[in-house]
Amino acid sequence: MAVAIDVTHRETSQPESATTLGTIVDLVRRITHADTTSVVSFSQIDNTITWQASAGFTTPAAERPTTQQLNNVLADRVLTGDSVVIVQGIGRRDGYPSDEFPFHAAEGVRDLAIIPLRSRGVPLGALIAGYRSAHEFSEEEKESLRGLADMASLALDNARLVETLATAEKIWQQTFEAIGEGILAYDENGRILRCNARAAEMLDMTNEEVSDLTFAQAFARMFGEAAALYHLAESRDLSSGFEVQTATGRRYLTSIASLRGPLENTINVATWRDVTQLSEVQEQLSRSRRLGSVGQLAAGVAHEINNPLAAISTCAEAVIRDVRKSDETKLASDLEWIYYLEEIVRQAQRCKEITRGLLDLTQQRQAKRSMSNLNTIAADCVKVALQRSESARIEFKVALDENVGEVATDPALVRQILDNLLSNAIDAAGENNGSVSVTTARQRDRALIEVADNGPGIPADLLPKIFDPFVSTKRAGKGYGLGLAICAALAEALGASLTVESKDGEGSRFRLWIPRRAPKTQTT
Repeated sequence: MAVAIDVTHRETSQPESATTLGTIVDLVRRITHADTTSVVSFSQIDNTITWQASAGFTTPAAERPTTQQLNNVLADRVLTGDSVVIVQGIGRRDGYPSDEFPFHAAEGVRDLAIIPLRSRGVPLGALIAGYRSAHEFSEEEKESLRGLADMASLALDNARLVETLATAEKIWQQTFEAIGEGILAYDENGRILRCNARAAEMLDMTNEEVSDLTFAQAFARMFGEAAALYHLAESRDLSSGFEVQTATGRRYLTSIASLRGPLENTINVATWRDVTQLSEVQEQLSRSRRLGSVGQLAAGVAHEINNPLAAISTCAEAVIRDVRKSDETKLASDLEWIYYLEEIVRQAQRCKEITRGLLDLTQQRQAKRSMSNLNTIAADCVKVALQRSESARIEFKVALDENVGEVATDPALVRQILDNLLSNAIDAAGENNGSVSVTTARQRDRALIEVADNGPGIPADLLPKIFDPFVSTKRAGKGYGLGLAICAALAEALGASLTVESKDGEGSRFRLWIPRRAPKTQTT
């Protein structure tokens, strides 16, 4: 025979309000001589009952549900009424169905007294007294239950308030930890009071380890001693924001705000957010805007000076012809007129090359795609480059992948890009009598043409700007810094991309990535 276990459902770690509810259900049970008593709370949002405290039930607490659906009887009679609701004959033929009160029916409870619990006119729940045998509720019992219900209402209201505060605290804590910025709170003496997980992660420490630091120590660990001395030299009583750059080049947007605590003490909240990538994007956009303005100006200048340069060159060449035909040839030779005139022609031609490059850079070139064999284009460009490099003693290495096949692209633009890349590679490798390699390959949906050299490489500070106009690694007079900018613009017109890898002293590797299929907006 199973032994009935008298269970009062309370946890030792419950707050004071929950303990009070447990005391009330015990008191109600003793005063009314009820077999079971309980306090439940209602949720009209999801239509449920939550058992807050109970006494006298024989089912072990671990097996008893703490939440169940709000039945129609309670919804209709308790939520809308203020008096004691009597429910008799649970599970009996002439009474209420067991499924209306499933838990009480399982306990063998026959009759119930249900007293609504309210606070400021708002229904909170109910105090329930149950009897396993038939019970007639006297007016005196009902009055006692109403008085006890007033006590339970206060306790339940307090319990709900504590639960709400605990939920709010939990939500606040989860939000605090989920914020992607590092957050530190510290007092007026610099002692860290709290930090979120992101701040601890940035400092490569645990939250407990961070709490052992002062804010100045945490700032120095994050950004370096020099940054701490500079930015924390003055006390910050007002809100301030500034950018800090670490020794590794990472950039952080930092803000410090001072707040008044409840005891008139000062609490400071510091946040820092990694804005390295954002700053780089903003700088690229700014540089693009500047380059766009420069490009428009350069195009206008190129158009304006092209005609005067052509006139200067033509006139100088005509004077040279006339001098050579005249009787003053010896005098011109003695005075080096021919040399000066030829220099005028050379410099005029050089200026025309620059203006042509500017025009190429600023013109919106439209690719005229056709099925083209990239290996054939690369081989032809290498043949021309070999003739250009005969005096430089440069070794050429060519590896063409037969699987590349034909690609829908503009062969003229591809040739112009390769000619420029090979010219740069020859100039770089020629300084050391080095080597130039040309490789083609198939990379999934793209075709690759690579031009590499073992020259001096590109300095790290120039590498991010190597495709900008007028940026060059060549000696003065050897280049204008337009070739790679033009190549990048032509690659964009092809729907391709041009990338570079280089280390100072270890050569450079340029890769042209061409889509094997033309964009849908283009016809092949």
